[in-house]
Amino acid sequence: MKRKKKKFGIIFFIIIIATSFALVKKYMPNFNLIPAYEAFSELSEEKVGMVLGKDIIAMEYSPQIVEGEIFLPFDFVKDYIDPYLFWDEGTQKLTITTQNKVIRMKTDDLTYYINQEPLKLQVPLRKFEEVPYIPFSFLEEWFDIEAVYHKESNIVVMDYTIEAKKIAEVIKKNASIRYEDNIKSPILEKLSLDEKLVLFDESGDWFYVRTERGIVGYISKKHIGNIKEVEGKAVVEEESFPTWEPVQGKINLVWDQVFKVESSEVPSKFEPIYGLDVLSPSWFEIEDEEGNLRNIASRRYVDWAHSQGYQVWAMITNPFSDPDLTHKVLSNTDSRENIIKQLLAFSSIYNLDGINIDFESLKKETGEYYVQFIRELTPLLKEQGLVVSVDMYVPSGWTRHYNRSEVGKVVDYIMIMGYDEHWSTSPKSGSVASIGWVEEGIKNTLKEVPNEKVILGIPYYTRLWAEEEVDGEIKVSSKAYGMSRGEKFLKDAGVEAKWLEDVGQYYGEYSRGNIVYKIWLEEEKSIEEKVKLVKKYDLAGVAGWKRGLEKKEVWDVLYKYLKE
Repeated sequence: MKRKKKKFGIIFFIIIIATSFALVKKYMPNFNLIPAYEAFSELSEEKVGMVLGKDIIAMEYSPQIVEGEIFLPFDFVKDYIDPYLFWDEGTQKLTITTQNKVIRMKTDDLTYYINQEPLKLQVPLRKFEEVPYIPFSFLEEWFDIEAVYHKESNIVVMDYTIEAKKIAEVIKKNASIRYEDNIKSPILEKLSLDEKLVLFDESGDWFYVRTERGIVGYISKKHIGNIKEVEGKAVVEEESFPTWEPVQGKINLVWDQVFKVESSEVPSKFEPIYGLDVLSPSWFEIEDEEGNLRNIASRRYVDWAHSQGYQVWAMITNPFSDPDLTHKVLSNTDSRENIIKQLLAFSSIYNLDGINIDFESLKKETGEYYVQFIRELTPLLKEQGLVVSVDMYVPSGWTRHYNRSEVGKVVDYIMIMGYDEHWSTSPKSGSVASIGWVEEGIKNTLKEVPNEKVILGIPYYTRLWAEEEVDGEIKVSSKAYGMSRGEKFLKDAGVEAKWLEDVGQYYGEYSRGNIVYKIWLEEEKSIEEKVKLVKKYDLAGVAGWKRGLEKKEVWDVLYKYLKE
């Protein structure tokens, strides 16, 4: 009996010990201290880490610390500070564009440029292992950011200064930051009394915080107090340049195609146009890979236009038939800058009021450089008081790389080229600009660009289509003509044109031998239908292609809808 009692006592003792051990195991905190780089895969013992706000940033190229200066890799700055940052490996140049500034820096060069004016850096742009790095002392001058390097943790801590923060103090001794929100999680850092923490999220009885040395993790709520909210810095908006608008009504612009200086000065160029606001002559064109421009501008033309109260927005074009040349020019920082310098000089020499950019047939891979060119050009032109406008195709799958949305944020006006629905070599005869097609182009453009920046491009020409049967197939060809000439074809053929309500144009056809001729006319009534869309969608105005092809009655229609 005594043996049984003794055995029972031993078993009971074992149970007590086991229960006590289980309770200790359950409620005893984990005192194991591990370095942050063992807990977080984004950190490394050998490389400088980056903590942005509450996030540890995984970086292919880590920050570099040289003589106390923090250098941040280009990709990080582009991803987290400025998505418009632009690096040109060929020229070793960095370009930063803001609403009214263009900033350029070159590797290892202490001279940098703001709107082409030279300034001095304390620390230059550098490369580490062939990767461009930007000194933080420069970045903090231009962006709402702050950063500190903590040697003891080997971490750079960065915050956006415009964001509010919650700051707390450690109020109990032996407080710790843990990897997870429980006492069994390992300790990442032991804290001192009164130490400051940045609070982010709550998780039950725990706060997710960041220490002064950049360690992020969890702390028990009972260990902190004196929580205060610190407001972020007010956002300082750059001064914006006002957008030009006509004194009366909406904009009435006409493109003026010229081929040499002399053709800008023929007598017909000095005939006043009723209700016109802007003349846009085709005066500048990219000539070579260095970005040199062909210039056929005329000061006499500008002086006359100003005497009539017209603005002159000179057009710059690219070589439409050579998209490879356009790509080479726009993808090179020095070539883009060469174009910009010439346009600034020409604008001053000829007393221009604006620049109209008409770059067409761009390759898909040219898109990003096209947008960059506009971002670099616009602030400098607007600084000189010029209006900046860009010609765009109607939206379609093959024109996405023109990035209307980004361009529309920068320029004053985007002109929809609301014509060439059926183009010169179209395999099928059809209207140059049927009303439904034009309206669809407007609606799709307005998905990306605000209406007050959109100008509708309208055609002052038509196409005479010839359909000829050759070996059992219909061969289609066309030629472009002005409005009056188009009407004359039907009149000479004895054909009365019929109004097509769904197309918004008069249509006629006739035969000569085995050829059928078709024409969808552009004249004052078809133009009226298009200008009604300007009113309907409250667009900024119209731009007509091109001067000299219109009937004089068109100007009366435009005045009625744009100016009255």
